Amino acid sequence: MKRLVVTLALAASSVSALSDDGWVSVGSTQVVAPASSEPVVTPDQSPILAPSANPGGDLLTELMLQVEQMKTEVASLRGQLEEQQAKVRRMEASQQDRYLDLDSRISALTLAPPAVNSQEVSQSEADNNDGEALPPAGEAYKSAMQLVRDKKFAEARKAFDSFAENYAGDALAVNAIYWAGEVSMVEGKLDVAEARFRTVKEDHSDHSKAADASYKLAVVLDKSGKKAESKALLQEVISQYAGKSDSTVSLAQAYLKKMQGTSE
Repeated sequence: MKRLVVTLALAASSVSALSDDGWVSVGSTQVVAPASSEPVVTPDQSPILAPSANPGGDLLTELMLQVEQMKTEVASLRGQLEEQQAKVRRMEASQQDRYLDLDSRISALTLAPPAVNSQEVSQSEADNNDGEALPPAGEAYKSAMQLVRDKKFAEARKAFDSFAENYAGDALAVNAIYWAGEVSMVEGKLDVAEARFRTVKEDHSDHSKAADASYKLAVVLDKSGKKAESKALLQEVISQYAGKSDSTVSLAQAYLKKMQGTSE
């Protein structure tokens, strides 16, 4: 009898322990799985999975951000382009004013030739190889400028060279040397143009035509293939004549920028 009681007590203890582990429910034959983070799988049921992320939505968002960034960059480039266009228009206007002023000065010289010192004229007449009297300096200069207007550049170059030689002491002698360089450029005689502009730049550095002659000399050097010397001279013009001859400085800056853009 005592042995039976002990056996029943042990059986009851075992059942209680199993019930505490969650594997057996007293009075039921259903199997209950212990608590776990793993998905529950039964013979007639598929595992329960967590919902996956939506990769399509992330890609669309990224593309939209890229589009907005490109719009911002395009707007910035458009602003830079408009700024450069405005600078070009200002430079073109400055250059146009420069040549209009030049044309008006030529017209003024044509209509009102300067007075000539009679002593200088007498000396020039005495030095004339042909023994013929030279015309007044103003008249000779006017005739040379008229040849430019008539686009008779070869004759104009000779006339300016003759003026510079025969009227060396005249106020327009340096102008004549400069214009001899200009018409030589038009003729394509770059070596002659270089010599005339260099004479004005180096021998008459205080003259009003020195800035223009320096710029034109840089242009001739570039056209002659002497690009390094041309760039150095353009930079010299920009630094030396800033605030003194702004129109010439603007032309030098534009030409230097064009040269740098071509070499890149």
